[in-house]
Amino acid sequence: MRTIIKSILFFSLICSAQTLFGQAAWVDPEEPDVTKPVRLYVDLSKTTNTSCKENEGPFYIWTWKPVELGADNPLVNGTGDKPWKNSNDLLKMTKDSVKGEFVWYYEMTPTVFYGVPASEIYAKGISFLVKPKDGGGYGSPDVKTEDLTINISPPKLVRGVTYQFPSVILDDELTTIVYNNPTDTVTTMQNLEAGDAYLWIKCTAVDTLTGNLVTYQPSVFLKVGSNPNLEMTKDPVTNMFSLTFVPRTFFGIKPNERGKEIECKVRRKVWKTIADNTTDQPKFKMGCK
Repeated sequence: MRTIIKSILFFSLICSAQTLFGQAAWVDPEEPDVTKPVRLYVDLSKTTNTSCKENEGPFYIWTWKPVELGADNPLVNGTGDKPWKNSNDLLKMTKDSVKGEFVWYYEMTPTVFYGVPASEIYAKGISFLVKPKDGGGYGSPDVKTEDLTINISPPKLVRGVTYQFPSVILDDELTTIVYNNPTDTVTTMQNLEAGDAYLWIKCTAVDTLTGNLVTYQPSVFLKVGSNPNLEMTKDPVTNMFSLTFVPRTFFGIKPNERGKEIECKVRRKVWKTIADNTTDQPKFKMGCK
């Protein structure tokens, strides 16, 4: 048994070392907000295709995921009748000698660069390769790394008393609003019984044809306790409450409209004063596919 445990530990250490020291491509920060600038790093000494390591550079990214940009886009991978031999100067990478002799990076704001919502980047990751401006080909050997994929994890949520799941709310997919009653610091809201937590909730949508904002509110705050659709379900194990719905059907969002933001607050079924509601009133941004 001791031998088996030692073997398992040794294997785990090897795997950890490979993750730590054998990484060819990574993103900084590690769990980024992709609506803000990030850096895609590549260590050319750790790629399996070493043809770029033997080249002085400069180097360029060539990317196709989450989406490959078309020839009419200023950030297209390559230009001219032989794009592989003429990488776009806007995709030139920067050398980072501090991180290593063969380390290069490209800085972008992913949602702006690819023109897709953050949810798509988190779902698909970023796939690319690195090459010099002239990547060879057309009868000559290619000079490039292998295909590289970086899985992008969203930043860890600092959850309040009320939070959403999943982290990205989509119009036509199930969404759950969770109320963590055991952590509520409002003493008059603690230890609520089943049937006593109701959710005031409001959705702001945008008309995609006119750009006008539209507000949907199933019940005004004072009438929430009389709307059974706003009753939150209590989990007898965790003592947390939740309400699950599909935004488009729940609010009645029209086909030509897209959800923009959800705002909510938990209150007791019978509300008399502000002691009967949480102080937490979060606003959740909505995404789109």
